Amino acid sequence: MTQFIDANVIIKAFTEGEDKEECRLALSRYFVTDALCLVEAMNGIVKIKCDPAMACQCVKSLYRQDCTIVPVDKNLLFTACKKMGNLNIFDAAHYAAARLKGCSSILSYDKHFDGLEIPREEP
Repeated sequence: MTQFIDANVIIKAFTEGEDKEECRLALSRYFVTDALCLVEAMNGIVKIKCDPAMACQCVKSLYRQDCTIVPVDKNLLFTACKKMGNLNIFDAAHYAAARLKGCSSILSYDKHFDGLEIPREEP
């Protein structure tokens, strides 16, 4: 059961909050995400912590985890454009990456993923 992990889960794993431990646990197991999620997560961590170097270290630490990071290329963006529907282009790209890698669920707090072929779960 492979989960796609959205940027908001990564952000919560590296910032203070009630869901921090559950999000860290999710990152400790094999997961799939994409390069765009990492960019979004780094931006979110910088906004919360006001420390770009720390945010960079957080995201770079994921490269040592057991995970697959899907690159964002023209094929992924083309697929995302076809699947947009009610999703913005960022979420459509994440959904396309999750489908590409055969993920069983999308781990996210973003309710925009509700009602898609891949179910959304929260940590």
